[in-house]
Amino acid sequence: MKNSQLILQAIDYIESNLRQPLSVLTLSRESGYSLYHFIRLFQGVTGFTPGDYMARRRISEAARDILSRPQRTFHDISLDYSYNDYETFTRAFKRLLHTTPTEVRHKSNPDIPLLLHRIQPIDLPYWSNQMGATPDLVDLGEIKLQGPFITVTQDQSVIGAAWAQLFSSLSDIPNRKLPEQYYQLGYWPDNYEDNGISFHIACELDNSTTVHTGNLLPTRILPPARYLRFKHKGPSAEVSATYKYIYGAFLPRTEYRLNLSYEFEYYGKEYLGPDHPNSISEIYIPLTLL
Repeated sequence: MKNSQLILQAIDYIESNLRQPLSVLTLSRESGYSLYHFIRLFQGVTGFTPGDYMARRRISEAARDILSRPQRTFHDISLDYSYNDYETFTRAFKRLLHTTPTEVRHKSNPDIPLLLHRIQPIDLPYWSNQMGATPDLVDLGEIKLQGPFITVTQDQSVIGAAWAQLFSSLSDIPNRKLPEQYYQLGYWPDNYEDNGISFHIACELDNSTTVHTGNLLPTRILPPARYLRFKHKGPSAEVSATYKYIYGAFLPRTEYRLNLSYEFEYYGKEYLGPDHPNSISEIYIPLTLL
């Protein structure tokens, strides 16, 4: 059995027991490895120690419950995830999410909580690539964009339809930069799991362009900001694996704080098309306005 398959089995076991007491020793015995070897193997494949993965997953799911189940008390939710006392729960919450249960429920923390979603088999190759890379810190000036604006809930095909609309409407954007510079701008509302995620599928306008809100296609202006720039190599449909690593694994281990609820992908010279295995898109995560 490959190491990744063994760790995925361990993750399945963790996910099945998120609401039950579970020790790393029990996990190692289930895997058939010594405790020391299992911890090293788990960390080598995922970037997390098994104990850290369990803690982050429990707190992430607890945070989602706090947002989606307002009738439940914090104490009851802490018990749901095997925290025997509320004080331990709040300390873990603060340590892992840099916020409190009260701030999450009231949405009063200016920073975006960095939740860890379950690691899936498709994630691991992308996580392996990202663990050996360091993102760039870049400052970008104002970016003017124009193109279709959509909201995605369950049907992902609307993204492809929006790109088709943009390409068919390029002649309606006379002030676009040439050669065309393409972007996919995403907005993540607090309740995105219920109401979907909004995307602006767009090309960049010339800096001298005066943006008119009455144009056929919507326009957006991104203010000057500082970003972390990551790269995703592979089909566009699998970019969520890279995003999951950025928000769930990389950023929580840094001192960076996120309070700008958007991000964007840029498709430059290394982008070879949405289905090409060697296609590279750039992901920009805003840190602060300049």
